[in-house]
Amino acid sequence: MRAEANPLFSVRSRRGQRGFGLLNSFLLSGAAALLVWGGLYVGKYGGRFDGDEFDEAPHGRPAKVVAGAEDPNAKVLKRGAIIFQQCALCHQADGSGDPTKNVPPLAGSEWVLAESPNRVIRILLSGLTGPVTVKGNVWNGGIMASWRKTADNPSALTDEEIAAVLSYARNSWGNKAPMITPEQVSAIAKEEKRPPTVSWSAEELLKVPLTGAPAASAALTPDQLKAALQALPAADLEALLKDVKK
Repeated sequence: MRAEANPLFSVRSRRGQRGFGLLNSFLLSGAAALLVWGGLYVGKYGGRFDGDEFDEAPHGRPAKVVAGAEDPNAKVLKRGAIIFQQCALCHQADGSGDPTKNVPPLAGSEWVLAESPNRVIRILLSGLTGPVTVKGNVWNGGIMASWRKTADNPSALTDEEIAAVLSYARNSWGNKAPMITPEQVSAIAKEEKRPPTVSWSAEELLKVPLTGAPAASAALTPDQLKAALQALPAADLEALLKDVKK
């Protein structure tokens, strides 16, 4: 004889099935929502699934870059390095000079490293001749010609280029000295009455102060004066002689 079903148990069983059905539906809906959200997130921020590009910034919009402070002297020194290639033919690329040609070094040179550029600027403006002592050694070189650009020397350097190449020499190969400005070069050139055809001697340059304002030129020797007069155009020389006779 089959036992009759318990009505109370049947009601509870049906309620439990409905409860589990609701829970399963909720879980499935939540999982589906998470999958959809995850797909959208990866699609938007995944950087085409490239690990190097993964970022929470939308693909194609570069991250904001904060520019660092640019060294104001970097451009000048770079230009000076390019100009110095002409000087390297004698002074060498490392500033070591050339003993075989009696060319003194620039690396560690007291002339280059002097706090004031009064003397080293003059060397490039008018040149240098005769023996010069550098780092305790006497260099009996020939003549270093003027490097200043003039009508008679159009392939030479402007004041800005002289400042750049000197600044480079003063801050290379272990050297460390203040930068030189074009204004400093122009001021000395304007004050300097010495003709660019008359080179300085080391003895004369040592009389130029290293402190204070640029000093007036040392007096020319008779030979230097003669060379300066010979370099003048005939008309200018005639006018000068007339003024002298007055």
